[in-house]
Amino acid sequence: MSVSVGAVVEARPPVSGGEVRAEVLGVAALPSAVPVARYFARALLGSWEVDEARRWACQQVLAELVGNALEATGEPGGTDFEARGIAMMLVRFQMCAAHLVVEVRDDSAALPKVGHGALLDEGGRGLMLAEALASGWGLYTLAVGKVVWAAWDLA
Repeated sequence: MSVSVGAVVEARPPVSGGEVRAEVLGVAALPSAVPVARYFARALLGSWEVDEARRWACQQVLAELVGNALEATGEPGGTDFEARGIAMMLVRFQMCAAHLVVEVRDDSAALPKVGHGALLDEGGRGLMLAEALASGWGLYTLAVGKVVWAAWDLA
């Protein structure tokens, strides 16, 4: 499912039968979350023998999704998680014969904004990047928070 720019529609990621590989990464909502998630994705998808082009696309989209979640839930600076109550994000990777899916979960109820960033804007292009590099993307809400996902067709 692909969401057009300007519209946010709830949808679950694609699911197909057969063997499913899955991994979950928990990251603190700190600026280090983006490079940590990218590094983890590169290593994991390499071990799953995902081709280089999809690995690269997944890393780019994942960086945007984690950045959006960080903006929605993050605390600036610091590493004392317990004392400061730093929010956590979960990044889930799933792969079956037909699809590779990456999901980013955060506790914020704020939905991502889809739009066109102006030439000098620092943001506003992340979901457009997901639209361009993934086979589809979407989001679904939870009792607390939301999950934003991107998927790539493998078959």
